[in-house]
Amino acid sequence: MRVEVCGRTDVGRTRPGNEDSLLVADLSDSCVFRQSVVLDRKVGKCGFLLVVADGMGGMAAGELASGMATDVICSHLMQPSLPKATQPGLFAERLQEALETANRGIHDYALAHPELRGMGTTATAAGLLGDSIYVAHVGDSRAYVVRERRIRQLTQDQSLPQAPVETTDPPVPASNRRNVILQALGPTTQVSVAMTRQRVQKEDVVVVCSDGLSGAVSSTEIAGVVSVEAKMSVACDRLIDLANERGGPDNITIILARVVR
Repeated sequence: MRVEVCGRTDVGRTRPGNEDSLLVADLSDSCVFRQSVVLDRKVGKCGFLLVVADGMGGMAAGELASGMATDVICSHLMQPSLPKATQPGLFAERLQEALETANRGIHDYALAHPELRGMGTTATAAGLLGDSIYVAHVGDSRAYVVRERRIRQLTQDQSLPQAPVETTDPPVPASNRRNVILQALGPTTQVSVAMTRQRVQKEDVVVVCSDGLSGAVSSTEIAGVVSVEAKMSVACDRLIDLANERGGPDNITIILARVVR
């Protein structure tokens, strides 16, 4: 399998800083990319990793939590002391372990630094291996697969829409209210990592994104953009621009990976 990959993150239009993090890694040669990446690469025997994390917490806690999550997930999958996860079962197991390890690390760090109490982050990690994508998921960042202009959501949001604030006049618009996260990495000692697997084929596009994109741009619109753009870098830019045109109420992060062959 060969993939064309682009990753972008943008602060949006209303938030003072960016609490999202992204990471793209070739697990076969330990090549890691953060923040912004465009590449065309063959997927090796150890697989390919795409991670988006959306942090939360006061001060710089959200940015710290999302950065810790992406780094720990990647480090766990690249541990030289562990056998190479080249088989599907072990690869999926290692991916799940990576999110659990990140949760413990963030939780312990917050305990040691009381000023960061409540820090946490969503995390959606998609691993490409063989002819399949394996997704480990906590929170409400999403993963999709687009095939022949149709889009399938691989993750289920672990969140509840926030109730309207009736005490304001007028009420706060839905686009300016964050959902209530039911589960995240960091706040508790244990998490239940949701896992899924999907076979992929030539011309499929894997989408991993924070809710700054999915909350502003519909899945149908995402499918339309990635289906018509020949370059993933152009598709990323178009989707971020579209979210910002609609107010950009949150940080916007997206990774696109097209299966070339």
